[in-house]
Amino acid sequence: MNFWKRLRFYGIGFGIGLLIVYAMFGNRSCASPGQVKMRELSFQYFRLSDKARCKMNCLKLNEHLLKIKLRHFEINYDKSDVHKIPCGSYFIEEQKEHAGEYNFNLVIYDCDSVSEINDINILKAPQTCTCQ
Repeated sequence: MNFWKRLRFYGIGFGIGLLIVYAMFGNRSCASPGQVKMRELSFQYFRLSDKARCKMNCLKLNEHLLKIKLRHFEINYDKSDVHKIPCGSYFIEEQKEHAGEYNFNLVIYDCDSVSEINDINILKAPQTCTCQ
């Protein structure tokens, strides 16, 4: 067997091995469980209370902008109650890298495929907000 036949034989085996490894480990990522849960919460349908809608109007946000801004937020598990019945509550605050950029934090309730937001805590009100 000459060199080119051996190289081709090795290449075919190496290619089959790559396909097997990709099939076994292809869908995995290097994200922490908090990042995965945050991504899951932001991709779910949002159910907002009237109070949360009012505060979003004060912050000049809508649901789509809120979902975009949630990329710079993280879950604080010390203040969260993930095993709460019927819906686990997750306290969402801005990441340390983005400290001071956003003037709000919130609690998201994870109910099956719906993320419920009952209230948004505005830290520094940009204007007088009449929401109760």
